[in-house]
Amino acid sequence: MTRVKRIRLAAAATIAVAALGGVAVGSLPADGAGVVTVADAVDPAGLYNEAQSKFANGDVAGGLAALQKALTLAPADTDALALQAIWADQMEQASVSNAALSRLRVLNPLLATTARNVISGVATAAQIVPDTAPKPVSGRVAIVVLGFGLNANGKMAPELVNRVSAGKAQSEITTAAPIVVTGGVPKNGITEAAAMKTWLVENGVDTGRILTEDKSGSTVANAQNTSEILRAKGIRDIILVTSPNHIRRGAADFGATGLRVVGTLTTATDLSKYLTPLTKDQTRGIRLEATRAARIPATHQPGALPQNLPDPGPGLLTDLGGQVLKQLLDAGSSAIGSGTEG
Repeated sequence: MTRVKRIRLAAAATIAVAALGGVAVGSLPADGAGVVTVADAVDPAGLYNEAQSKFANGDVAGGLAALQKALTLAPADTDALALQAIWADQMEQASVSNAALSRLRVLNPLLATTARNVISGVATAAQIVPDTAPKPVSGRVAIVVLGFGLNANGKMAPELVNRVSAGKAQSEITTAAPIVVTGGVPKNGITEAAAMKTWLVENGVDTGRILTEDKSGSTVANAQNTSEILRAKGIRDIILVTSPNHIRRGAADFGATGLRVVGTLTTATDLSKYLTPLTKDQTRGIRLEATRAARIPATHQPGALPQNLPDPGPGLLTDLGGQVLKQLLDAGSSAIGSGTEG
């Protein structure tokens, strides 16, 4: 096979691969030995997973570099665009973040909103200074009390008593607000939410005012499940109640689900350790968890299509393939194959 023919075949394969998010749709003939297809050389899903691994290990710059490579191959990968917007904000790369959001609004407006929720949720959480004094909050709002592990006998640990006591104090200020008690992980057949509800009723709170979220085993699941309960009731604003060491992480997770944390209340436990707002660098951990609360996938299956790809529309197929082919050509003819000119 001549070199020119090899280049043409490689170009055709590249266009198909890029349009399908890096998935190989065929292979070159047997006499094309030495030709490296794009799918063999690099897979957008693998780059996405590499980026997520780097974010988890605190290497934000490395994660963004991997995402940029993935998006070169699969520009319509909306999960990658969402992560690029979120993590570019971490690095204070406003132009990159805004460009990713702009592109995402075209491809998947709902996910664009989710990405913005993560960014704003983390920013709000970082500025929270724990406070033990309940305060009035206007408008339609719910009080959300986060759970804490029960003792083996199903009894509440002292810190959970502190949290639910704070929730009750807030309920006496915002008298029209429902109270959501959260937490599964049953001990002796009792969930955290059930134990808190029992305590509230025994301490004079009307049972009809209490909503239970008793399926979750983590703060991420607390946020996801509670947002569904409150969305069904048309409530978006919440007052979040938990411990000082948990309030910022919890606020970021709940914000990522689209709920607005308009007030917070904490216990007094180790309060003095958490009175300084977080710096941008200190938000990496809560930002990572917030992406999980937002249901942005932690991994993509290698070789699989990115989820929620839009209709390519006229010209996109050629545009995608052309970008990857240009990279191959720029890398030199050895990346395409060897042979005699013809």
